[in-house]
Amino acid sequence: MAMEPRRPRVGQRLCLLAAAVVGCIYPWQDAAFANGSPAEPLRSIARDDSLVAMQGGSRRQNKYNKPKKCHPKLQEQRYKKWATDIPAWATMLFFCPEANLEDWSHTLKLNFPEGEDDVISEEEVMEYFTTDEYKPEAVIVGHQMPHEEVKHTYVHFSCNTDAKKARKEKDGGSIGKASEVKLVYTDEKKWIRLRDGVSLAGGFWGPRARWMKAYGSDVYKGYNAKEKALPTGVRNHWYYPED
Repeated sequence: MAMEPRRPRVGQRLCLLAAAVVGCIYPWQDAAFANGSPAEPLRSIARDDSLVAMQGGSRRQNKYNKPKKCHPKLQEQRYKKWATDIPAWATMLFFCPEANLEDWSHTLKLNFPEGEDDVISEEEVMEYFTTDEYKPEAVIVGHQMPHEEVKHTYVHFSCNTDAKKARKEKDGGSIGKASEVKLVYTDEKKWIRLRDGVSLAGGFWGPRARWMKAYGSDVYKGYNAKEKALPTGVRNHWYYPED
């Protein structure tokens, strides 16, 4: 009695299938090894000629599951997005840059050479910056931040014009026992905190938005959501008045 041939196992079937694929894609490979001659150039075989191709099954699925952005069924969604989006050029209309220290600061910070940062008095600083054209309103001497190794002195004027003149005329001079002084502009919110005895260190008193006061959680008049906004041009200074 003749026995029926045994059906190949799964692993054997995979090997046969792989051999068939290699034979279909590279039909010249067997001949090249058998004859010992160099292989022929690769030939392009169309996708539809392959015996194992799925005839674009994945592409048919993507056609429905992942349509193109310009597909008609997405037209309403595109129109809504265009209607609600704000273009970049429109956002620039509401952009307001931060205040420039040179144009708005009323306060100068004094830097001294090493070892000379604590050898002057308030009277000497007041006398140094007092002229016929301008005079300081207040002076703070010997202020030091926790992370700094030197002390600084602050001189506050009544307006930005006086601060500009003082920096131009007094920069590089000598005050009392200090051989040289370097003048730089200071943020007015920093001066207000120094004047009121509020520390400059600490995250809560760190960078402030332009509509926020020098310290605390209060905002300038007209910027509170519960208040009516001030008309344009009413407030003509970044920091003053402080209410």
